[in-house]
Amino acid sequence: MKNTQTAKLLISFLKIKKLALIPEKKFYLDENAIHIYSIYLPDFTDLKSDLAEYLNSKELYRPNNLYLESDYKFIVYRSILKIILAAYTKSDAKKMKFDYHLYKKPYLASTPWLHFNISHSEDYVVIAVSRRNLGIDIEYISQDFPFTNLISEIFEDKEVTAIHNSKDKKKMFYSYWTRKEALVKGLGTGINDNFKYIPCSDGEHIINAEIASTTTNWHICNFNISDHYMGAIACEFSASFSKDVVIYTVPNDMNLLRKMINN
Repeated sequence: MKNTQTAKLLISFLKIKKLALIPEKKFYLDENAIHIYSIYLPDFTDLKSDLAEYLNSKELYRPNNLYLESDYKFIVYRSILKIILAAYTKSDAKKMKFDYHLYKKPYLASTPWLHFNISHSEDYVVIAVSRRNLGIDIEYISQDFPFTNLISEIFEDKEVTAIHNSKDKKKMFYSYWTRKEALVKGLGTGINDNFKYIPCSDGEHIINAEIASTTTNWHICNFNISDHYMGAIACEFSASFSKDVVIYTVPNDMNLLRKMINN
């Protein structure tokens, strides 16, 4: 028998309050809160050695034994992810270990109430944490990427028409793309054959559970992180979604980062 269960998707653009992260802030999540942490990677180059102390041997070495010292981007965002999660869970960041769902979505088995997701593109990384299941995506709006070649492959006809009729086709493409990506990352399904049929235009959509692999309602919203970047956050339904999302800028100061988990 065919699965006729459905889920509701609410899609829009979200204006999010941006704050500079201070170590004294309370690392606590209300039921509907979503905290997004923005990391501008070039600002953290000089902290590479200090941040590497938070990684274990498996994280510091590739399977071919190539040391990741030159791969400062991984060192930075992996270490800061641990610091942020340790601040919420009051645990030891250096001893933190990740488990993974089927499609490599990470989670902490020791604290299943804390949901998190991470995305990186070029010079930016974003980390989202919440008590609700969520996914986040950020993409660099490349000037050279031939996005028009992919439009018909990853969008349905009405979305293709909307992109072609848009005053800024490239921005619309990335807006739609990140919405789909954020949702499938939240669901933990990855990009599959149903990716094309996941709605991504503004408004309210009803979608069959066979396509979205969920019967839970979701919010999906784009947000601005910086010029030339497009971000999207997807989260299980919350009535106060727009009120409880905040973006924090992570400080490029090792003393301040340590203070986050020592308070």
